[in-house]
Amino acid sequence: MNADTEIDFDALHDAVVAAISAGMPTVASVQAYPDTSEPLTLPAVLVDLEDMEAAPEADPGTEQLAMLTRWRARLILGFRTAYVDRQVRKGAAQLAHLVHLNRWGQPVGPARVTLVGPDPFDPNLDQYEVWVVEWEQIVHLGASVWECPEGSVVPETVYLGVEPETGPDHVEDYWQIVPEDDL
Repeated sequence: MNADTEIDFDALHDAVVAAISAGMPTVASVQAYPDTSEPLTLPAVLVDLEDMEAAPEADPGTEQLAMLTRWRARLILGFRTAYVDRQVRKGAAQLAHLVHLNRWGQPVGPARVTLVGPDPFDPNLDQYEVWVVEWEQIVHLGASVWECPEGSVVPETVYLGVEPETGPDHVEDYWQIVPEDDL
């Protein structure tokens, strides 16, 4: 089991943008939190992390804070694109498939697509055809207590004792824990 699940949000954002860029090569621009004062190069996908909420059911047992993150990626086409209604839906379906179960090469849970549909709510995008793909993903915040700092000793043999038969007087009552890989 990998105990190194601490997330770096910069690396995660970069990985999402890179994966969408690679998976949708006909999209001219994929950006997270773009400068809205600059004109968009179309077609475009704009990615952002919408919010986070605690996810105690996803506690990894590492004393990290498990969070359910909600993401949104807007696929934006110019309204003069040939067959724009069909193209934006086809592109949104392609984007949803790309997001589905993706971990972006990061120590995060698999992405779960929650919505694919039109996104008419941003008045700055009125001159465009916009569809949105939304997804949720579990991340762990903070360092794992199981990470071993450089130079520390990792135990090679682990024993289990059951109270009250524990301590030096009960060494013979302990069981050796054998990893499944060694079975």
